[in-house]
Amino acid sequence: MGDTKITLRISEVELDEIDDFVARHPEYHNRSQLIRHGVMEFMKMVERGEFRQSKKGFCVEMDGMLIRTLEDYVDYGYFDSIDQLIKYVLTTISANGILGNILRSYVNAIHKDLRLDPELLREKRVGRRYKD
Repeated sequence: MGDTKITLRISEVELDEIDDFVARHPEYHNRSQLIRHGVMEFMKMVERGEFRQSKKGFCVEMDGMLIRTLEDYVDYGYFDSIDQLIKYVLTTISANGILGNILRSYVNAIHKDLRLDPELLREKRVGRRYKD
């Protein structure tokens, strides 16, 4: 089965950006290869729940091995998306009290290391919240 040609409308500025990118990245031999690769990667991201158009939520950088592990659980069909997997894990460890223990342990280590008074830390945090 041969390739099918399509027409894509794009501004001159966007086309210049694509051409500049292709010139800097020889692994993409031409515009078509870059666009084809980009579209396929975008579709994978949407299917895994890694791309969101809304500004709700947050983005976290993770180690590549951890990301691959999460992707495997999605690919095996245990979860519909990485978002769903992370929500499940956080909800579960929160309900079991594990999340609270982890966070308390972290805060206690900071207090011990920095010799900070917990009340002073609370005042700084509250003050920072109202300064914005």
